[in-house]
Amino acid sequence: MVNTPVFRLTKWTLTAVVWRSFFLQACWNFQRMQNLGFCFAISPVIKALHRAPRARQKAIARHLEFFNTHPYCASIILGVVAKLEEQAAQAGDDEAREAVRVKIGMMGPLAALGDVVYWAMLRPALALVGVSLVLFGDYDQVWLVVLGPICFVGLYSIAHLGLRIGGIFLGYKRGVEIVKELHRFSPQQIARCLSFFMAVMLGMAIPAYPLLKGWRVLDSRMLGVVLMALLVGLMYFGLRRRISVAWLFYGLVGLAILAAYAGLF
Repeated sequence: MVNTPVFRLTKWTLTAVVWRSFFLQACWNFQRMQNLGFCFAISPVIKALHRAPRARQKAIARHLEFFNTHPYCASIILGVVAKLEEQAAQAGDDEAREAVRVKIGMMGPLAALGDVVYWAMLRPALALVGVSLVLFGDYDQVWLVVLGPICFVGLYSIAHLGLRIGGIFLGYKRGVEIVKELHRFSPQQIARCLSFFMAVMLGMAIPAYPLLKGWRVLDSRMLGVVLMALLVGLMYFGLRRRISVAWLFYGLVGLAILAAYAGLF
């Protein structure tokens, strides 16, 4: 039976890859980690491009090798691999070495990018926003208590679902050119921006909480506003001194405990 390639993958095929990509870690294993999930996600592409059973077997086998990356960023790799598999099928290349090489080369950098942006910075930052809304809520402002978790889950879902869905179509559209575009994104720069955002939120939230609650702040609300500005400045100074946000957070919590013990709040 002749292996007859389909010269262009359809949106339905890529949509099937999107759906399957959510199960990337369903069969995670210690030996090859996400290889089964990646193979399961890319299977619609293999079935669409290859008709001969032998060609399908070879394509499946090359995607059963070791694979591990950030589960959100894997969508970009799936899109690029789908494009390269399509090009290899058009050229009559059953090996598709370029697809394997690019997949191996992209999984490490994208794993680092996803870990820094999503899990180390974005999720804690949005959680801080949600917790702040809950803390500012009261019996007369129940909507803030409800809005807190909705804000956290909603914003984070938009961020990660946008990448998981759009990344496959973007990777397929750009192909290997997306590698050059990804070089423009610096994980360190993104981390610094998110760290500054979290520091400002912490510096504003801690002194603003007693003010909005009507607590006594040295019998002066104006002093509380000054304290807010001072803490924001201290957080900014700490970031410039390359102090981690975690240590800044613990320091602010310690100061708040000492202030409460001293009767300032």
